Amino acid sequence: TEVYELFGHTALRVRELSPRGFDCVFNYGMFDFDAPAFVWRFTKGETDYCLGVNDFPDFLLNYVVRESRVDEQILNLTPEESWALFEALKKNALPENRVYRYNFLFDNCATRPRDMVEAALGNRVRYYEPEGTLPTFREEIDRYAGACPWLIFGIDLALGAGLDRPMSYREQMFGPEMLKEAFAGASIQAVPDSASIPLVKRTVALYEPVVPAKPSETPFWLTPLFVAWLLFALVVAVSGYDMVKRRYSRIFDTVLFSIYGLGGLVVFFLMFVSVHPATYPNYSAFWLHPFWLLIAVFIWFKSLKSVVKYYHFANFAGLLVFVALWTRIPQAFNAAFLPLVLVLVIRSFTYLWVSWRLKKTA
Repeated sequence: TEVYELFGHTALRVRELSPRGFDCVFNYGMFDFDAPAFVWRFTKGETDYCLGVNDFPDFLLNYVVRESRVDEQILNLTPEESWALFEALKKNALPENRVYRYNFLFDNCATRPRDMVEAALGNRVRYYEPEGTLPTFREEIDRYAGACPWLIFGIDLALGAGLDRPMSYREQMFGPEMLKEAFAGASIQAVPDSASIPLVKRTVALYEPVVPAKPSETPFWLTPLFVAWLLFALVVAVSGYDMVKRRYSRIFDTVLFSIYGLGGLVVFFLMFVSVHPATYPNYSAFWLHPFWLLIAVFIWFKSLKSVVKYYHFANFAGLLVFVALWTRIPQAFNAAFLPLVLVLVIRSFTYLWVSWRLKKTA
């Protein structure tokens, strides 16, 4: 039911089957909210995660409490391979080795366990790759988070064209669910040209909830698409009133353009400052940019009237071209973006039309 739970999780369980044996889990999904400047570093993409070691019963209890299914894939390793993996994990869990720079697409809690297993097996793991075109990163993210339209809206706003190239099969394993499927079909090549054995010996459902937890459904009137079209309708009404009265609703535009400008600051920060993957290029910057903050101020100064006029002319023409090329731009846009772009087109047209009418009647 939490955002970070939508994508699932992967961890490595190591169990010694003896009366005094241990049962622990190596978890690459640990992070510290109290770390210095955590929020700033997280926003900038410099988030450090670490490998944590926990008792497995305690680890499992967290998922039982939140009604999440837990599947266990028992790997088909020899005793020597199991021991080599265990030793590598213990070494990786040392204080000087346990921290790593998290990357939600390429280096995360799913890819790290995969890499550790592959290394312990001497990179002899062979995956069965499906035929056909694989989904893009954005399509794969939508598959995990599709039940949360506002999360998808935020991701589509923040991440640019880099999400819209087809993934390789290996890249698709950034998601724990896909990693589970890949392991289920994978094999271990013993020696070149020899028979292979399955990577997974068997799969066990450790916990299967009667009623699985899931995100609450967002009513259609609270979805980004409905809210965006509602704003569009409001702007049409305000613009119609302005055109009839031959005036500008400057207070309305100040609030509207300030919101767009603040959104543009976030987009530009992610593009040019952060090190998050797939934030550059982001073609949404053509309509959502910080320059709207300047226009929100400039409309109050008569001396800047010509600057505002030229800006609206350029914006009106540019966004019409942007909408015309909507499906040709190498980036998939959220459906809610279209009414938000049209809002700016309408306000620029209104300003130009009112200016023309006032000049004509002067």
